[in-house]
Amino acid sequence: MRKDLLRRYGDKPIIAPEDMPFDCFSVFNAGATYWNGQVVLLLRVEDGTMASNFYVAKSKDGIKFEISKEPINYPISITEERIGKAGRFDMRITQMDGKIYCFHAASHKYGCCIGLCETEDFVNFKPIGHLSEPHNRNAVMFPEKINGLYARLDRPFQGDGGGDAAHTYISYSPDLEFWGRSMPLNMNDAYWAKMKNGAGAIPIKTEHGWLEIYHAVNRNCNNYIYHLGVMLLDLKDPSIVTHAPKEFILTPETYHERIGQVPNVVFTSGACEMPDGTLNVYYGASDNYTCLAQTTVKELVDYCLEHPNK
Repeated sequence: MRKDLLRRYGDKPIIAPEDMPFDCFSVFNAGATYWNGQVVLLLRVEDGTMASNFYVAKSKDGIKFEISKEPINYPISITEERIGKAGRFDMRITQMDGKIYCFHAASHKYGCCIGLCETEDFVNFKPIGHLSEPHNRNAVMFPEKINGLYARLDRPFQGDGGGDAAHTYISYSPDLEFWGRSMPLNMNDAYWAKMKNGAGAIPIKTEHGWLEIYHAVNRNCNNYIYHLGVMLLDLKDPSIVTHAPKEFILTPETYHERIGQVPNVVFTSGACEMPDGTLNVYYGASDNYTCLAQTTVKELVDYCLEHPNK
């Protein structure tokens, strides 16, 4: 394992429940983007009833955040008007053509599906709707169209609890509403990535392909273990995995990553390239904390290039 590739920032979370400006149980799996000269996180925050809401956190240095005291203004969608409000969690933020799109999981009484909203200011959010049947989650949208179509990675799975089988797919849309041409990605078959895998950060465009940091899961005799991996997708046809290292780049090792409401989890929902070239990878630890690890795009690409997908 390349322990020097993705470097943890300190030995503690950068945002813990006790850092929040109000009482809460957990803060984790934050969507991340660099916007208007600062890092913006959409934090998943659970209160004492285990209900999730999204809160905005902003930072100029990407480390010390100013956190809103109130959740975002996100009206219910047409689907929710009919069947009741869904549990919303795990935002991914894509900026494209002057707009900000936020995919998230939407879990209602019939299962978990993909939800989408848009915003211009991270204050008011407009629901676009639920864009999949159950069961699907972990959708991330590419920051530009591919061959004239919107493109997203997602993770259909078996069962409403997440299932033991889930795999990364790519889908396309002409209008953000109707999605199709779905195809599974031929990712690496390492033991740690076989059981479940799904997109994490928004794909980053490089001259060598789309760089994607993803999560993957294996199971030992006691529980699941969530890791982070990295791969390169073809620029013109991102359904093709061109490079896929067989080793993970981050695995639960610290106390906060191994002990929590869901033990042994590192899970990213966003990464931001800072003005100095540092790539900040924000990740949830044990479904309780928000942590930070740092690298550069070049380091990750160079590592991928050493491992063609065969």
